[in-house]
Amino acid sequence: MRRFMVMTAVLLFVAACGKGEPDKTAKEAATAGQAGRTFTTESLFSGVRLFHEHCAQCHGPEAQGHPDWQNPKVAAAPPLNGTGNVWKRDKQGMIAIIKNGVMRNGEPVMPAWKGRLSDREIEDIIGWYQALWPPEVYERWRKANASETAPSG
Repeated sequence: MRRFMVMTAVLLFVAACGKGEPDKTAKEAATAGQAGRTFTTESLFSGVRLFHEHCAQCHGPEAQGHPDWQNPKVAAAPPLNGTGNVWKRDKQGMIAIIKNGVMRNGEPVMPAWKGRLSDREIEDIIGWYQALWPPEVYERWRKANASETAPSG
């Protein structure tokens, strides 16, 4: 909960700072303290709201996951806050899991959100939980996925 409160305070501060500077975009203001992370204040507020509405019941209010998430005998939601291994997935993989859900032994262990969440809402949720990642985790993910975001040709 403490991490959520800190993130909310940072967002409020960033939002307040941008009000008096019309030439500075919300994106620039939001990324100022997040080395290389691109998100807007609006998308983070949307992401946290949507996460708490749709994901927190299983992944926890701070995206900390279920304590048994590494136990192969238990269908438990993993952490999304940078302490688990979701950073090993590329963004398209994260999107696919959210859209299509997860099955284990033919049984659904995570619901499919395709048709219930828009692409923008899914992006906002991912942006929010990535904002929780420690800088070194985000940087490792960014480097591993550099070709995905690099312009081609």
